[in-house]
Amino acid sequence: MGDYRQKTGFTIVELLIVIVVIAILAAITIVAYNGIQEQTKNTKTINAVASWVKALRLYEADNGSFPTQNSCLGNTNTYDGNGQCWDSSTWVVNNSFLSAMSEYISPYPEPDTSQIDSINHPDRRGGFYHRSSGGIYYIWVTLLGNPSCPAIAGLVFNSQGSGTEGKYCRYTLE
Repeated sequence: MGDYRQKTGFTIVELLIVIVVIAILAAITIVAYNGIQEQTKNTKTINAVASWVKALRLYEADNGSFPTQNSCLGNTNTYDGNGQCWDSSTWVVNNSFLSAMSEYISPYPEPDTSQIDSINHPDRRGGFYHRSSGGIYYIWVTLLGNPSCPAIAGLVFNSQGSGTEGKYCRYTLE
């Protein structure tokens, strides 16, 4: 009598189909995860800047004007290494600014410090408070990806620009 055992197992086509389905699911997960990371980092920056704006408004209410010192937003450890948030040696965390603001905000909120232009401008990250020579007060905000510049309470949108990994938004304090 012949041995009629039933052969079990998967065909090569079935295995290929399973591999393709797993690859598609992995690709979808990776794309979704990267988008969520960017959104989370941008939200961190926006919330930190909003907190700084509230503190700056309190400072203005008590002193009649905003601080005159330019400073990266955060504390002295926020921007690793050189303390720069923009590609200029004058755009750093300013201890005089932090001292002036210490009565109005503590601890100092820290924006995300991911680079938005690592190729052309390697130190564009986080947020910056700046008094122009014309006496206009600006807040610069860097965001990852290509989001719209968000509305931030207490700020008026002024302009925007792009880097290789993100965007910067400039607002005026009025």
